[in-house]
Amino acid sequence: MPFSMPHEFAMGWARAGLDFWRASPAMNRFGTTMLAPNDRGSIPGSSGAQSILMRAGTQYVQQQTELWSSAIEGMIGARPGLKSVAEPEHGDRRFHGEEWSDNGWYSLLKQSYLLNARMLGDLVEGSALNDKDKQKLRFFMRQFLDLASPANFAATNPEAIREAVESRGLSLLAGLTHLLEDLKDGAISITDQSAFEVGRSVATSSGAVVYENELFQLIQYAPLTPEVARRPLVIVPPCINKLYILDLQPENSFVRFASEQGLTVFIVSWRNAQQDLAHTDWDAYLEHGDEDDRGRSYHH
Repeated sequence: MPFSMPHEFAMGWARAGLDFWRASPAMNRFGTTMLAPNDRGSIPGSSGAQSILMRAGTQYVQQQTELWSSAIEGMIGARPGLKSVAEPEHGDRRFHGEEWSDNGWYSLLKQSYLLNARMLGDLVEGSALNDKDKQKLRFFMRQFLDLASPANFAATNPEAIREAVESRGLSLLAGLTHLLEDLKDGAISITDQSAFEVGRSVATSSGAVVYENELFQLIQYAPLTPEVARRPLVIVPPCINKLYILDLQPENSFVRFASEQGLTVFIVSWRNAQQDLAHTDWDAYLEHGDEDDRGRSYHH
């Protein structure tokens, strides 16, 4: 199919990614040290890292040349379709729509994005950073690349455009409504929050708070058997997760299941960090998360 999408969309997408890079302090900090040459004008680091960069750069140029050569041949009608140079990794569901492969414009956009993403990933691996900083850079780069994906924007997502046409704009209206609601609430929601009510549709098991400090509450759930095991089950979920995921409706509640097996269940409920906890870091959670205000450890 012809390349019918305006060139301005591609340029706008590229500028948006560049603006994000420039606006991110973390990206700027790492970007200035990642490939900084030393006094001899060469890139510091091991020869292995330099080999990664050279190999990645060579492969990137070759693949981009193949891709754009194929695109130009398609534009002038010299060959049908677009050559497949880069494909998503297994399990990547962002580009499952047929248009990402069948439409020349979307195929070019997808493959160009994938090549750029892989090149930036190779730059991270070849950077002159210690292991801790390189791990941080991997994280920030992943956020940037995921944000810049053309599948995230309605103007460059063929599935979103098709759904908007088929629904006569209702899908776009629904998305705009959700956006306005999120702006009003000051948070991004991924589910219909009105469908969940504590004690009815989530957190249905009976329990009580038996300990708390400024970082968390410890909940003990009521037993469901005449006798319980001597050793309790203590669950410490990740700070980013809510304990409710383990105690939904009775038919799919892990807490209820464990209690029915004769276990006494305890779960840590992390506090939502507000401004008064801005001084708290991960070390505080590790060193003082189990102490009360007087420094006494609750498990002693």
